[in-house]
Amino acid sequence: MQTYDKAFVEKFLKPWNAHDVEGAISLMTDDCIWETTRGSQPYGTRFEGSTAVRAAMADAFRAMPDIRYELVHSSFGPDLVVVELLVTATLAGGRPAKFQACDIMTIRDDKVAVKRSYRKLVE
Repeated sequence: MQTYDKAFVEKFLKPWNAHDVEGAISLMTDDCIWETTRGSQPYGTRFEGSTAVRAAMADAFRAMPDIRYELVHSSFGPDLVVVELLVTATLAGGRPAKFQACDIMTIRDDKVAVKRSYRKLVE
């Protein structure tokens, strides 16, 4: 087991902020899982495998082409990274969005194997 640090988080967030799907997916395992914040299940929507996760990322970047993730706080454990983020974006119709989010990531072989995303609702 390895404990990661802020350098890992910065490396992970860089392609996400650049909307670089291939760069982001290269930091995830081939059998990765991404659970997004919205969906019909208690965990939101689950995408399994790099092909499905790649497509979900591309869809997210198309839906919010200016999305930006700012690190607020990070915590680390053996093969575990938790990041708290301030997310800003423009939604469909031009409405601005700003909310806090949290990703709990399980790491395997220096790559993200599971990324569980959560967020605060703004009403």
